[in-house]
Amino acid sequence: MIAEDSPVIPSITSTNDNCLGKDCPSYKDCYVVRARKKAMEADLVVVNHHLFMADLALKDTGFGELIPEVDVLVFDEAHQIPDIASQYFGQSISSRQLQELAKDVNIAYRTELRDTRQLEKVADRLSQCTSDLRLVLGEPGYRGNWREMVKNPPVVRELERVAEALDLLHEVAKLSLGRSQLLDSAFERATLLKNRLTRLSDTCIPGYSYWYECSKYHFSLNITPLSVAEKFREQIEAQPGAWIFTSATLAVDDDFSHFTHRLGLQPAKQLTLTSPFDYENQALLCVPRFLPEPNSYGIADKLVEMLSPIVEQNQGRCFFLCTSHQMVRDLAEGFRQRLTLPVLAQGETSKQMLLSQYLELGNALLVATGAFWEGIDVRGQALSCVIIDKLPFTAPDDPLLKAGSRIAVCRGAIHSHWFNCLTRSLP
Repeated sequence: MIAEDSPVIPSITSTNDNCLGKDCPSYKDCYVVRARKKAMEADLVVVNHHLFMADLALKDTGFGELIPEVDVLVFDEAHQIPDIASQYFGQSISSRQLQELAKDVNIAYRTELRDTRQLEKVADRLSQCTSDLRLVLGEPGYRGNWREMVKNPPVVRELERVAEALDLLHEVAKLSLGRSQLLDSAFERATLLKNRLTRLSDTCIPGYSYWYECSKYHFSLNITPLSVAEKFREQIEAQPGAWIFTSATLAVDDDFSHFTHRLGLQPAKQLTLTSPFDYENQALLCVPRFLPEPNSYGIADKLVEMLSPIVEQNQGRCFFLCTSHQMVRDLAEGFRQRLTLPVLAQGETSKQMLLSQYLELGNALLVATGAFWEGIDVRGQALSCVIIDKLPFTAPDDPLLKAGSRIAVCRGAIHSHWFNCLTRSLP
């Protein structure tokens, strides 16, 4: 098994950007192609939200489809749908896309077009300009307002350099069209990224949130529509049938209007079911006092010191859920130094392998993030304690939240789902 964060993964992964489609010599043997053909012939198809939204976005462009037309659609964890739909009905450009484009142009030069040295030069220039733009965007782990950031002179300068490098690569690649499938594909991507960068440079168009996000080495620039209700309603009308949405967090005080309004839904039936868990008699919620601020220096060490006795007393059987991968790494290292129990960490192997190891050990602490917040069902006493480093709610200064708040005042509630995550049957 390859670890989730293995640096080799990008080198062996084909994406929408660099896939050659039917021009690929391995097209007929491609696992993804075979899976799609099988799905088109199936009576029941199980996909995640992202693939479904990608299919809607693809159909909207008129270029085909990924999954077949169906009579009944069932969405579990449907509270995620509005945010995921916003991503696919918006636009974005990332440093990964730019770097991958530069890498593929370089590969085309080294393998097929050795007589066109200019390709290597323009690819290297685009790669360097992209890295320079990342540096001026600030600290990693931050999501900010692109409308405000694009007024910053250093950012404007580096953004212009990226645009110029992309234009130059586009022009140089055009001179060698038809000589390399890889370069032809790269040229099409360069055209697409040029248009996206132009669109992202114009932040005056209303009805959208403009935001950026930085990781340690990469960034993304994004445009997200403030409402997907009209777009989603059009999709429902274009695909008649039964659309069923289920989740523990769709209603507030038995009222579904907030969710239905965000997706433009006019439900024929609505149903709220009581929880099967006896929280009053079988659960205990503990909120410690005097903790340092979530992002303060040494917070991981403090949490390890405070919670190690609890994990030991509980004989493992514990999930520690975090809101960042860095916290996962810091906590896993700290707990391994203090605990006599086995400590598993997300990223060191696949999600399925981690769960199998956790259940097999019977006394482990699993430290994880995103992928383990939802969709995990560990029954009985195998999991009797769940700890989180902070409530995973969007920060008040998040650009998407602030933009949405300016056009609507929504009734809010702490979703019972997070209470479900916090509380488990005690030993």
